[in-house]
Amino acid sequence: MTNLQDSYDYIVCGGGSAGCVVASRLSEDPNRSVLLLEAGPSDLDWIDTHTPSKGISLQRTKIDWDYKCKIQENSYLAYEDVTWPRGKVLGGCSSNNSMLFTRCSAADYDSWTMLGCDGWSWKDVLPYFLKAENGISSSFAGSEFHNVGGPVTVSKPHRPTMVSSAFIEAGIELGYKNVDVMSGDIIGFGDLPASIDADGKRASTARAYVHPAMKRNNFTVLCNAHVTKIDIKDKKAVGVCFRTDDGEKRVAVNKEVIVSGGAVNSPQLLLLSGVGPKSHLEEFGIECVADLPVGQNLQDHIATQMMVSVEPGSEVNTLSNSPVDTNGGEAAGFIKTGLEEPEVDSPDMQFIYNEGFFPFGQYEDVKVHVLKDRKFYPILSQDMPHEERLLKEGFTIFPTFLHPKSTGDVKLASTDPMTPLSIDPNYFDHPYDMNAMIKGIRVAKELLETRAMAPFGCKLNCLKMPDSKHDEWSDENLEAFVRHYAWTMFHPTSTCKMGAKDDPSAVVDPQLRVRGIEGLRVIDASIMPKVTSGNTNAPCIMIGEKGADLIINGGE
Repeated sequence: MTNLQDSYDYIVCGGGSAGCVVASRLSEDPNRSVLLLEAGPSDLDWIDTHTPSKGISLQRTKIDWDYKCKIQENSYLAYEDVTWPRGKVLGGCSSNNSMLFTRCSAADYDSWTMLGCDGWSWKDVLPYFLKAENGISSSFAGSEFHNVGGPVTVSKPHRPTMVSSAFIEAGIELGYKNVDVMSGDIIGFGDLPASIDADGKRASTARAYVHPAMKRNNFTVLCNAHVTKIDIKDKKAVGVCFRTDDGEKRVAVNKEVIVSGGAVNSPQLLLLSGVGPKSHLEEFGIECVADLPVGQNLQDHIATQMMVSVEPGSEVNTLSNSPVDTNGGEAAGFIKTGLEEPEVDSPDMQFIYNEGFFPFGQYEDVKVHVLKDRKFYPILSQDMPHEERLLKEGFTIFPTFLHPKSTGDVKLASTDPMTPLSIDPNYFDHPYDMNAMIKGIRVAKELLETRAMAPFGCKLNCLKMPDSKHDEWSDENLEAFVRHYAWTMFHPTSTCKMGAKDDPSAVVDPQLRVRGIEGLRVIDASIMPKVTSGNTNAPCIMIGEKGADLIINGGE
């Protein structure tokens, strides 16, 4: 086991997308001692974490928390359970996600400032995106929106197919702009960047930040170390307790504890440490040291999938030809459905173009059914082997709803730190969310009917529900389809919400300090007041960069 000191200046709890960034940046000063604790193993112990095409196969392994959510009343009706993959490995979700890399909409961050989060506007956060990124594509160089010197390599699709290029043209044909989705002005269609190196390897925050920093004498990284409690005395964080194969450990902190466990693990650690709703903590006999709405305001992106066959010879699937250095995601569109005028000018629907067919549900072994007469019946054949699915000429469009009005929560299920939280995403609780999703599906259909897509003979696999008396494209059928088959896009956020000092719904202030507790911050996706308009990994890395700067320089 790594030789541990009795105390460190900074202890970072969670070596995920943001935690790796924070720990690495803090350790740049040799006068600071930094300890990074990660519950999972090193990514070096799982070589497949470095292979872009292996992302989906890393889920439901030992490096996945493999959370199960509360059974949903309004969604996931065709699934036996509601599975939430989260990275349990150095690098967190950046080591097992799909590597889609978007900064999301500038208006997202400007809206955060409207909610009292001073210092988090697009103008404020853009420098931290730039600091993190190394844009290797030639089109990135020389642009005010791109940097070529950061730790995380960001690349455009290595070999875009004719069909993915036509998908972007289809969006333009419908009246949308061709956009650089990294520019902040993202309403339109464009290439979808990915965190993949020039040599075709995954650019996780473990590889980009932690491994280069491990030679520093002031930096200690301990994997397979599950943090169980923050030791808080007189309203101040004074140490952390954690569990390893060698037993229970405690290390003191001299300056700050940084919680970077993500939207599930960060609230769990705070709750177990007495930071959370007093009434909830009392149910479990935990003394409340700060009565804060930890675990509330849970938001996530939910998507459905539209599998599209094309004519043979369309050369749509580079996944089958070069399975190592691509993630399959090549293009994206962002639109406003127009169902309701939003407070800010952000898109509320994202279309992700992905090579190949995906099974209904995230995994090959998930049993997919439709509920009928209180019994489960098989639907939509799953007997096509995975290899055959990759070779088949086709692609998948994921209409993804970006700004849900429905929110959920996470709560303690036990005082045992090894027992997962009770997670309730509460998908489609608000009717607006379903209306927006149906609108998105209809726009996706329009994309397939454009002149740009005509040469490929696109044929959408049936969305018709079995035994349905409704037309396939009726609102009733589409709603039933979504309620049965939509599933998470793996973007949970907002359970330790950031807000102004007088915001009763906020857990942390704009400096990411936990309200009422000295020497304790949360730095990860859980601090987002509202989920961003797109894939959340790049914003997590930005939060890590800005959070580290807030500690070091006060963010000035």
